[in-house]
Amino acid sequence: MVTPAVLAGLAAVSRVSRALASADELAVLAAAALDEMREALDLDRAVLYLPDADGEPVLRRAVGDDAADELSFDEEAWRLATGAPIILREPAGWLVANPFDPPAHDWMLLPLVEGVVIASAPAPIALDALSGTVLSLLCTQLSAGITTARLRRELHAAAIERERRSLAAEVHDGLAQYLAVARRELALEQPDRGRLTEAVEAAHRLVRERLSTLSAETPASLREAVQSAARRSRTPIRVAGHGDAGPEAVTLAARVLREALANADAHAEAHATTVRYAADDERLELTVSDDGRGFDLETAPGAEDGHLGLTVMRERARGHGGECTVTSAPGSGTVVKLWIPL
Repeated sequence: MVTPAVLAGLAAVSRVSRALASADELAVLAAAALDEMREALDLDRAVLYLPDADGEPVLRRAVGDDAADELSFDEEAWRLATGAPIILREPAGWLVANPFDPPAHDWMLLPLVEGVVIASAPAPIALDALSGTVLSLLCTQLSAGITTARLRRELHAAAIERERRSLAAEVHDGLAQYLAVARRELALEQPDRGRLTEAVEAAHRLVRERLSTLSAETPASLREAVQSAARRSRTPIRVAGHGDAGPEAVTLAARVLREALANADAHAEAHATTVRYAADDERLELTVSDDGRGFDLETAPGAEDGHLGLTVMRERARGHGGECTVTSAPGSGTVVKLWIPL
């Protein structure tokens, strides 16, 4: 027979599972899990301690209030604390100092893969079979959530670092090319004023665009990103598409789209541009086509001439495991296609 207590325990496990599957930070995930522990087991306080930068057996408070900031175990006590749950009475200083303020009379240590949860109860703690099972499942889930949140944070930091280096390289290399052209013209007895002006304006435009990219907020959706980029274009834009993707993929698509539209505004002399996008569980596709004058891909200026637009788009796509292609011919317009795996 399924009793209300069993249903309540299963509901608590289910709620924690959903919370830990979200993209929230560690503190939010852990707080949700601790709340469920308190409700399911009639606890009044629960605190998560995790190893500090120097490792075990010194742990620091990660989530929870009314408790010590730090716990110190000796080696023998730490081995005990990382086994099965331990129910304690009174201060129990033989294992670890009572962390609560005011000190708890009935409390317990719940070991995790990393760290420990320490909880107190208003009445003597007695774990029956159901409570023990629920507690074990919640601790396992919380351990998995901690690991997942840390990996997510590391991946996010790696993505930011990769993007930072990419932007730094673009600005550095682009400015070097444009300023080299300007320096060569200035060294001549009769510099080409038009070429000098073009090089300086291009350098200024590059810096302005990259600073705008750095300061721009991540679009909430793929459609918002496309529409935002389209609004900046001087050429009428027709947008069609469906689907959505994660923040990193949306940001990449938005930057490639802005680059393609900037090139169209600057060089294509187009009357209209069409943007199509599609995203599903496997890939994101983006196509930008204009009816402008087009150009010869064989003779088009490249990075060696200070024109980084096409190179930047291709490198961005490759950095995410995808591809960006450009198709054009004089008098036939230009088509930029991007795809990246999701």
